[in-house]
Amino acid sequence: MVLAAAVAGVTAWSATAQSETVAHRDAQPERIMKGREVFHFKTVAEMASTSTAVVHAEVVDVKPGRIVGDAESGGVDQAREVTLSVDTSFRRPFVSAPSTIVLEEWGWDESGNGYQVGNVTWSAVGDKGYYFLARTDDESRWRLVNTQGRALESPDLFLTSSADPGSEIHREIQSADSLHFNVYLKRLLDTKNPSPDLPRPQAEPEGLTGDAADVPAPDDDIEEPIPDDSVDDGSEPGSGG
Repeated sequence: MVLAAAVAGVTAWSATAQSETVAHRDAQPERIMKGREVFHFKTVAEMASTSTAVVHAEVVDVKPGRIVGDAESGGVDQAREVTLSVDTSFRRPFVSAPSTIVLEEWGWDESGNGYQVGNVTWSAVGDKGYYFLARTDDESRWRLVNTQGRALESPDLFLTSSADPGSEIHREIQSADSLHFNVYLKRLLDTKNPSPDLPRPQAEPEGLTGDAADVPAPDDDIEEPIPDDSVDDGSEPGSGG
C-alpha cells in the first residue's frame, strides 16, 4: 500500500469505524510505507518558511487515534495520537498557543498491522525534538508538514533527521547540535526582525493540496521495506502505545 500525502491529516474520518473494537493492534511497525508528498524541501529554511508552526517539544503521551477510510476507498487506517508538551515556539500561531498539542502520525491498517511512513519512526514517550507542523482537517490536531519535518534530540543533544539519508536537508540537520539549531531557528523565524535568509513559503501544487490529497491510495502490490526491529510476522501483541 502507498499512502497519499502520508503525513497529512485526512478528510473522510469514519465515525462508525472509530467506535469498533480493534482485536489486534501491533506494538511496533512491521512495514515502512511510501507516500506522495505535498512538499519537498532542500533546506531547513524552506521547511520552516512553509510550516504553519515550528516547535521544540517532548512527547508525553501516545495512544491510538482517529480512523479513516472504508472498504470502498481502499481500506481503513488508524492514526497514532501523539501528545507534545511544547517548551519553545518559533513562529506564529504558536506565540500564545497552549503548552500541549496533538500530533497525528501513522499508523495501523484495518487488520491492526503497524506501519511507519518513510523515515518517521513511531514516536515514544520521552522523545524530544523539533517539529515542523501543519494543520490537519481537525483544528485540534496537527501533522508534520511532510516526512522531513522532525528532528529528534539525543541525550547528548545531537539531532536525528526524519528526512531521507543522503538528502541535503538531512545533512544540514545532522551536522548541527540542538543548541545551535535552536539559535538558528530563533533567528530565522524572528517575527520582529524578519531574517533575509527566510525564503517564501512553498505553494501546494494544484491537484494535490492539503486534506484533499490525504486519502490512502489503493494497494499497488509493491513490497515495502521492513523496519530493522520488526519481526514481520503480524504476531506482536500490543495496545498501540
